[in-house]
Amino acid sequence: MHQPTLVVLAALLCSAALVNGGKVLVFPVDGSHWINMNVLIEELHSRGHEVTVIRPPDAWYIKQDSPHYKSITLNVAAGFNRDVFDQFVMRTLVLRRQGASFWTRMALDIEMAKELQELNRKFLIMMERIFADDKLMESLRDAKYDSVLTDPANGGGVLLAHRLGLPLVFNVRWTIRGEGHEAIAPTPLSYVPHPWSELTDKMTFTERVQNVLIHFLTSYLAETKSKRNDIIICLCIVSANCCTKI
Repeated sequence: MHQPTLVVLAALLCSAALVNGGKVLVFPVDGSHWINMNVLIEELHSRGHEVTVIRPPDAWYIKQDSPHYKSITLNVAAGFNRDVFDQFVMRTLVLRRQGASFWTRMALDIEMAKELQELNRKFLIMMERIFADDKLMESLRDAKYDSVLTDPANGGGVLLAHRLGLPLVFNVRWTIRGEGHEAIAPTPLSYVPHPWSELTDKMTFTERVQNVLIHFLTSYLAETKSKRNDIIICLCIVSANCCTKI
């Protein structure tokens, strides 16, 4: 009577013995973005996967030593200015408590965007040095990773995955250009709120106007960022020799 059960149990035990964890290379973004990524890393570790995290030496929250992952500390700083971000967070909290207008918040976002452009410049320098470091790139290839897990806030993980020829996974569904759903289906701004807008799909006329303005602002910032990334994309896809002439 119990024979079928024993057969099924034996099959499950045999199949479990054949299951191996994968090797995941993580290219994260520091600050609050790390909170979400760290949750995923802990879950991957709990399921038997081997996780390796690439971190800059000036990381705030991404620790070099962790029970959940191995780390690769780069030789070049990412250039995150913690004081600037702390001030931005405090000013944002004050504006929320005061019930500041949409335009006041928009002005703060534009001011922060200027700081992000400088941060992006330093990030490009970091990526250029990563791709120029033959020893580092060789070690990443020799490690035989199965996939790259990254944050879409910057394109570093995307470029690295392409350079290594590995599958890419984002830790969130949005991109720097807005909702990731836009890439596969129509996303009319009258009904689909931008991720930064904090609106729902039930918008008044004024909120729809705000949604459009936020969409165009983020699109402009993303376009500016993309143009600055051109040389790094060339380094990734073609070769360093090609781009040194640009």
